[in-house]
Amino acid sequence: MRHKRKIIVFSVIVSFAAAALAVAYAKVAAYYQIHFLPNTYINGMDCSDMEAETVIALLDAPIEDYVLEVIGRDYRTGDSEAILGRVVSNDIQLKYADTREMVYSFLEQQEASKWIQGYGHKVYSYSFGQEVTFDETLLTNMVKSWDAFQKKNMLKAEDAYISEYSEVNNSYEVIPETIGTEFDADQVAQCIADAVKNQEALMNVEAAGCYKEASVGHDDKVLTDAVETVNTWLAADITYDWNGIEVIVDSEILREWISLENNIPILNEEAVAEFVKRQAAAYDTYGKKRNFITALGVELTLPSGYYGWKTDTEAEIEELIQLIGQGAVVQREPVYSSMAQKKGSNDIGSSYVEADLTHQHLYLYHKGTLVLETDFVSGDMSSKPGNVTPEGVFGVAYKTVNAVLRGEDYITPVSYWMPYFGNYGMHDATWRSEFGGDIYIANGSHGCINLPLDKAAQIYQYVYAGFPVICYYYQVDPLAGQETESQENEENYNEDDSEDEADE
Repeated sequence: MRHKRKIIVFSVIVSFAAAALAVAYAKVAAYYQIHFLPNTYINGMDCSDMEAETVIALLDAPIEDYVLEVIGRDYRTGDSEAILGRVVSNDIQLKYADTREMVYSFLEQQEASKWIQGYGHKVYSYSFGQEVTFDETLLTNMVKSWDAFQKKNMLKAEDAYISEYSEVNNSYEVIPETIGTEFDADQVAQCIADAVKNQEALMNVEAAGCYKEASVGHDDKVLTDAVETVNTWLAADITYDWNGIEVIVDSEILREWISLENNIPILNEEAVAEFVKRQAAAYDTYGKKRNFITALGVELTLPSGYYGWKTDTEAEIEELIQLIGQGAVVQREPVYSSMAQKKGSNDIGSSYVEADLTHQHLYLYHKGTLVLETDFVSGDMSSKPGNVTPEGVFGVAYKTVNAVLRGEDYITPVSYWMPYFGNYGMHDATWRSEFGGDIYIANGSHGCINLPLDKAAQIYQYVYAGFPVICYYYQVDPLAGQETESQENEENYNEDDSEDEADE
């Protein structure tokens, strides 16, 4: 009997204990209806045993201390990363939009009846994006109130450009663009608003591309190519030996020929052409009259035939343009279409053929020494005008042997042919038995200088293409007086002989 009583008492105790435990468990479960379970984390923050309002306050706390620093270009110096202003949460009524809603939703999701699991290894983790709200009008007005955003403080950006010609540097250069501090305040305000929404601590207006930049920078290819080209042209330095005269084409001249039009280098080719033609007119001797002292010591002014320095102006214009384009630094002679034996205005030199048409006598000089003399027969003076041998200074065009000369009324083979003016030339004339004197007046050639065969052969050995040939007539014969005096002396001599014979 006593044993049964003990069992009953134990059962009652167990029942009471179980009931007490159940009540206690229920009380704890009720606690976690308004508190977060142990090992609960929201956005990484430990919220164990916290009420929702406490969690909300803790999660919202950072936004109250939020500050956004806005940097950009200093409107006074243009330096980067200057502080333009700061955005403080209170100034724009900044707050999180949905913290309360999300925290209570997490609390409702937890199973309070399973609170015991939280004291084990069970972890409850929740997260959400804490979007913010703020008064954008307040933000825009605040931004526009900053000094950097005042119109008077905004420096407009200016495009890079090419400078004027620098005499000091003999060049042009690209002047870099001006870095401005002008921007659209509404655009900047939007960028700042986006930074606030993303809860950024720093906003760089320059990095965000909010400034109005120059449209043409210092590295613009049009500018750099133009400057490189024009400076290459200006660097050209061309020293001419123009028929013995030094002529220099350098920056002093080039700066007048070269310009930039709409950033395009322009070389005034007409000025280049005029320059070449002007030098040719000054220093060419081809086609110009020459003073020449004959073998008899008489100074004559002779017309120029096919002889002298003659610039090939078209070729030289093209060559000079190319040299300027290359920025060449060279010493050179112009392109000549005709060259003389010697540079300068007296360009005949010391080796030449001198044909005295008045006295029908030829002199051959080699390096200043008379090496050959001979009589000849020149063009007929009494028939066709075209047969008259022209006077002037000429150059041998070429020489050849065993040529056949052809005209309207003749076909004549010769052994040595040395033309110097079109169809006029020097050659042997084996059909003649006499040379010199007055033969040419009525029985002259068709205009050529007829020579004895042996003399033609000797002359042929000395001359070459370009060898000067000087032909002339005396308007006043320097030997005329000498011949009269000679005749008088001879007559006087004869009279003296007669008197002597009479005396004897």
